[in-house]
Amino acid sequence: MFNLLTHNYLTRGFWGDEAWTIGISRLPITEIITITGQDFHPPFYYFLVHALGSLTGFSEVPIRLLSTLFFLLIPFLVYKLTGLFWTTKNTLTKIYRLSSSILILFSPVLFTYAFEARSYGLLACETILSAYIFWRALNENKGHYLWRILYTIIGGIMVYTHYYSWFILASHGFYLLLFERNKILALLPSALGVLLIQLPWLPTLLGQTSSVQSSYWIGPMNNRTHAEFFLRVVGGDRVTIMQSPLAYSVGTILLLDFLYRLYQHDFPRHYRFLLTWLLVPTLLPTIISLLFTPVFYYRYLIFSAIPILILTVQALKRLPEIIFFLIVIALLGAQVYVDYRIFSQYPRSMREEVAELYQTKVKNDQNVYTVLPSFAEVAYYLPNTSPIKVLPLGLIQFSGKSLLDAYVRLGKAEIVDGVTPYYLLEPGPKTSLIDTTKVK
Repeated sequence: MFNLLTHNYLTRGFWGDEAWTIGISRLPITEIITITGQDFHPPFYYFLVHALGSLTGFSEVPIRLLSTLFFLLIPFLVYKLTGLFWTTKNTLTKIYRLSSSILILFSPVLFTYAFEARSYGLLACETILSAYIFWRALNENKGHYLWRILYTIIGGIMVYTHYYSWFILASHGFYLLLFERNKILALLPSALGVLLIQLPWLPTLLGQTSSVQSSYWIGPMNNRTHAEFFLRVVGGDRVTIMQSPLAYSVGTILLLDFLYRLYQHDFPRHYRFLLTWLLVPTLLPTIISLLFTPVFYYRYLIFSAIPILILTVQALKRLPEIIFFLIVIALLGAQVYVDYRIFSQYPRSMREEVAELYQTKVKNDQNVYTVLPSFAEVAYYLPNTSPIKVLPLGLIQFSGKSLLDAYVRLGKAEIVDGVTPYYLLEPGPKTSLIDTTKVK
């Protein structure tokens, strides 16, 4: 047990994308804006990491706890949101709301990214918060503006957190357009306010759109893309024996509930909202990917676990109480199993690789080089040797070169050909001794 507490998914070394987060966030604010403007990610999350790291240092646990904090806010906000949907004041309704919150608390995909130094936890938290504020704004009394102002603020923060935020906000717009057109004028100023907040970043966004059309790392869609998305969002982002059963169980519950509602013509306001919230952010990147350039990526849609699980509890509510409890307990048990498997992982990282390299291999003035894909990890874990030496391999093709360019510009890295013999740190992580002076 002690080993689990000290060697787990939270305390492991930073992997590639997390290291890029730290590499960007520890730079001056002006450099953060420059890099994110060139590399397809808005800067708000990096500002938060920059502020936190300036206070606590940029070590693994405190930086990851930022994502964990946002993750822990999600079930609380779910409880508040479902209180707006299920308004009956009795103990059973509170149990339904609490069940939604607990299932979302242990959602494997949300649990995974609760311990990642990436913006996904923040985006998921902003998603549920924006849904709550939107629903309050939707029902705000005439002459009151608080919730509409808050919606503008949260929308503005979201579009500077992740570009998929536009799909989330679009789901709110589609809901109005399809089901409550009489509320469009009341919420139109809030939507225009979000656009106004994004206006300074608009030239950057348009430039990045052009770059994505010419070259981007996301692959094209295929006939398994959406099934894989649902499998991972419901069953977890790691392959376990419970991944498929979880996804199939929840999918079956949602399908049967939809067919029953179709038969009964029973589609209350909140059900339509949840369904729109789930479908629109999935359909829009699908259409863009099919017609223009691939942008659909399941990891950007992990927030979909929230409406999926609320809809699952909504479906189970019609069952007898004992069956409801048994199914919820079964789903929760499967989730906890997956979460345990995730949390107990402690993969070897560049932290261990670099430590071993300097303890047992590197002597005197032997050179250590890396390549762009592992540059951020090496830059974080390599001892204070400046500048970091990077080989000029694959620099044009690899996403993330803007960070390397900034480090070169600031004198923290240099792109040079290797002078043998030298040690090469590569993704994996792995170390190779390169010595062209030896003749076979």
